[in-house]
Amino acid sequence: MSTLLLVALVLLTMSWAALPLLPAIRELYNPTDVEPLRMVGRDNADISRFARGFREYIEASLRRLPPGAVRGDYFGRLPDGTHFVRVAQLPSVLAKGAVPDGSHDRVVVLEQAVTLTGDERFRLEVFARKDLTGGRGAEYRAILGDGDVKLGPQSVIWRWIHARGTVQVGDASALFGRTSSDTRISLGKDVGFERMGAPRIVVGDAPFPTSRVDHQDYTPFEAPESAEQHGDHLRIPADVEIGEGVVVEGHLVIAGKVHLGRGARVRGSLKAHGDVSLGPGAVVTGALVSGGSIVSGEGAWVKGPIIAEQQITLGPRVGVGHPDNQTTVSGRSVVLSPGAGVAGHIITIEGGHTTP
Repeated sequence: MSTLLLVALVLLTMSWAALPLLPAIRELYNPTDVEPLRMVGRDNADISRFARGFREYIEASLRRLPPGAVRGDYFGRLPDGTHFVRVAQLPSVLAKGAVPDGSHDRVVVLEQAVTLTGDERFRLEVFARKDLTGGRGAEYRAILGDGDVKLGPQSVIWRWIHARGTVQVGDASALFGRTSSDTRISLGKDVGFERMGAPRIVVGDAPFPTSRVDHQDYTPFEAPESAEQHGDHLRIPADVEIGEGVVVEGHLVIAGKVHLGRGARVRGSLKAHGDVSLGPGAVVTGALVSGGSIVSGEGAWVKGPIIAEQQITLGPRVGVGHPDNQTTVSGRSVVLSPGAGVAGHIITIEGGHTTP
């Protein structure tokens, strides 16, 4: 009798302990979630924090220098012993031939607009108070610009770059670390990158792409019999094909893969456990989330965040977000085609690139 009581007590205790896990267990075997993955943490969201930290450091250091250091060109040391050069009149001191091996091993402060000749190597940070135009093949540890910063073709940023104005990146350049602007980032062809953030991130010089408003008649989406309504979203336990010109009202959760045909619209969020493909001109007015890869055709537009466990490919003139409603593109890797634009942040695990 005592054994049965003990067994009953153990079972009752285990059942009580499992009660908080019931929602998770139910979701594991019958997923119904529609909310996109949340990008949390200051390290992910605050792309420009290194630049702000450097600005505070360099401005505080310059205020502590003797009066002679803030007039004209000056070679010296910052209060913490770091070598630096302040260039106010003779930018030729930065040319490749001005130092024996073509590299600069001191912090560079540029007081005037400067155009470099190319092939320079800056081993420490560059602070440009006016516009900075780089030459071909230059390498920079980091750049902070109070104006516009234009990088020549085949340039390399090893840690970070931030500008209050536009950051324009030449073809075949490599942007390691963080790239950010308070205004706009314009990327050339075959540019590699890791993390970027700006109100407008665009490949090429085209205007930022936005959703095209049209007045065509849409065909309502007919859900299959297997579809299940869960709260404010519809769950379909299979692959889904949303045909050309079809509109879906509300949120969708797809257990398999999904394709949106030309001009199709989802007026809500779309989450698929498989791959997602958007045809030309397709629109998603909420978040777009995939457990696989995401490929969007020409002229597609997604208002909310795009998140994928694998690669995200944005076709020509694809728009994500809006400068007044910034969002996030996050994937293992990200490929951007000519004219594609993202308002907000692009975050990758393995890096991204623009098409050649």
